[in-house]
Amino acid sequence: MAAADKLTRWLDLLSALLRRHHGAVFADLRRDVPGYLAGDVDEQSVMRTFERDKDELRAFGVAIETLADSDGGESRYRLLPNAFYLPFLALCESRIVPALEVRTIARPQGIGYQSLPVLAITPDECLTLRRAAARVRALGNPMLDADAAAAIAKLERDVGLLPITEPLTASVKVQTTTFEVLGDALSARQRVTFGYASMGRNRTSMRTVEPYGLVFLTGHWYLVAHDADQQALRQFRVNRISKPKYNATKKQPDYVIPATFDLEAHAASRQAWELGDEEAVSVVVAFRGESGQVLQGMQLGEAASLPSQRQFRVRRRDPFLRWVLTFGGDASIVSPDEWRVGWRALLQDTLVAHRTAPATAQLTPYPTEVA
Repeated sequence: MAAADKLTRWLDLLSALLRRHHGAVFADLRRDVPGYLAGDVDEQSVMRTFERDKDELRAFGVAIETLADSDGGESRYRLLPNAFYLPFLALCESRIVPALEVRTIARPQGIGYQSLPVLAITPDECLTLRRAAARVRALGNPMLDADAAAAIAKLERDVGLLPITEPLTASVKVQTTTFEVLGDALSARQRVTFGYASMGRNRTSMRTVEPYGLVFLTGHWYLVAHDADQQALRQFRVNRISKPKYNATKKQPDYVIPATFDLEAHAASRQAWELGDEEAVSVVVAFRGESGQVLQGMQLGEAASLPSQRQFRVRRRDPFLRWVLTFGGDASIVSPDEWRVGWRALLQDTLVAHRTAPATAQLTPYPTEVA
C-alpha cells in the first residue's frame, strides 16, 4: 500500500503543478494532493514528505522548479508542460520544414495536446530513422531487435507509416520449400540430410543433422542443429542448404532435444564470428585500457597467457577482423600470424579509405610483449 500511496501522491502533485503555469506555494498544492491532508500527521512531517516527493521526482528527470520570492516570502514551485511532456511528433511533406507549416499542424484533441510543442519530421529524416532501425535489427541481438521495432511502432503511431523504401532488415532470400522441410523435420524430431555449401572449404558436402531450432541472426536464417558426424552443435545458414530430406513416414522421433538447451539463450549468445559450421580457429587478441568497450570485449573471450589477452574461437574471419577494428587501436590480434597480417592489412585499407590524420594518430605501438 505504501508504494501505491506514493504513486498516487506523485500523480496528484504532478497534476497540481501542471495546472498552474506560474507556479504555486505549498499551501496551494497541498489542497490538491489528498496525500498531504492527513489530519493525524503534523505539519513538519507533511512538509518532509513533500520535499522527499519533489526530490525523487526530480531524480526521475521531472523538472520541478523552485522559484524563490525576492521579498523573502514563501517559495513557489513550478513545472512547465514543455519541460515535462515530450513534443508532439508530426510528419511534414517538405524537405525543409517552414515555421508556418509547423503552426498549422493539427494536434489531437484533448487536454494538454494544444499546448505541446511540435517536432516536425521530414521524409528524409523518416528514411534515416528507418535505416537506423534496420542497421540495429541487422545486428542480430534479439533485445535490440525488439527495441528497434518498438521505437518504429511508437513513431508510426504519431506520424503515420514511415516511408517503406527498404526492408527493416537486409536479409538473404531463403527458398520456401527448404524452410518448410526444415521446419517439418524439426517438428517431427527427425534427422534431416541436405547438401551444404561451405564458404570456408569452397565445396558442397552432405550433412546429416538433428534440428534444434531456426533463428534469424545478423540478417540471415540459421538452422541450429546437432551434427551427427561431428558430434557437436552447429549453425547452418539456411540459404546455403540445398535439397533437404527427412523420413516423413516415420512415426517415432529420431532424437530428443536436451532439456537444458534454450534456443533463445543460444541465439542471444552467438556473435557473428561464431556462426556457421567451419572449423573454429583459436585467435588471441591483446587489449589495452579500461574503457567500457574494452571491458565488454574481454568478457566475450576466454583467458589467455597474459591478463591483457583473451582467446576467441572464430568460425568466420571477416566479421571478427571488422569487430577488432572497431576498438580503434585498443585491440590487436596476436596470433595466428596469418590473422594478424590480415588484420593489419584491413587496418591499412581502412585508413587509406578514410584518409584522415586523426585516424592515423590513433595507431600507437603496442607493448613488446603483445607485438
